Amino acid sequence: MVYYSLVVIATVMFSVQFLFNQKFQQGYGSDTKATFVFTFYKSAVATILMLFISGFKIEVTPFSFALAFVSAASGILMLYFSLKAFSVANLSVYSVFSMLGGMILPFLLGVCFYNEKLTVLKVVCCVLIVVAVLLNIQKGENGKKAIAYYLAVFILNGMNGVISKIHQSSGLPITDSTGFTLLINLISVVICAAYLLIKYKKIPVVKGKNLLYSSGYGALNGIGNLLLLIALSNLPASVQYPLVTGGVMVFSTVISVLQKEKLTKKDYISTAVSFIASVLIVF
Repeated sequence: MVYYSLVVIATVMFSVQFLFNQKFQQGYGSDTKATFVFTFYKSAVATILMLFISGFKIEVTPFSFALAFVSAASGILMLYFSLKAFSVANLSVYSVFSMLGGMILPFLLGVCFYNEKLTVLKVVCCVLIVVAVLLNIQKGENGKKAIAYYLAVFILNGMNGVISKIHQSSGLPITDSTGFTLLINLISVVICAAYLLIKYKKIPVVKGKNLLYSSGYGALNGIGNLLLLIALSNLPASVQYPLVTGGVMVFSTVISVLQKEKLTKKDYISTAVSFIASVLIVF
């Protein structure tokens, strides 16, 4: 149960980090420049945090570096296509594709390539989460470009879990979970810094609350992903990622209630279904 506890703690962190992201966007903006600035600072904080946790030891193997680079690049592309999707697509449908990609791709990888058992409870759990996510779809206008952006978001958000599973299950020499998390964030810092310097000739200085929001996000995201990597060494991907998706939906709703946001009956039904799915996947 220790590793399930790590996943639950990570889902709470992921749910809270969205608040920091939202606050940063409200204060700094949500254009391409803001995306790279936010990613630079949050990745820098996560890198520093991982350095402290590792005792300032940086372990690098060719395989871990290659996967870390792909993970960092896919994360930045995810943010890019998210911005594109927001400009032409329905936000609720975007969220559906994002969450389903984060669950389905690692699930299929584990079952199809790592001989993870496909049980009735796993199937029921995934079906319930798909239903819960689809309940959040709202009507809205969608441009023709939206489909391409949806597919990109679906694949790129799922890549995080896929890459993590491949890394943690590899028989090749790899760095530990802390080192891998450090590499991903360090590479993100370098990529974002290079973009900002080339495009704007400088790295914008973020101060005050915006610095607090980006730092808070980086700390929660870095530790959350580290906990998932540790748990993934002992839990099947086909169990962990449905639990993460369902858990994030549940805790996000709890946070919304605490903030006294207006929620519909569909929101509560969706949360209840997600909770049931999350409980089922543990057994």
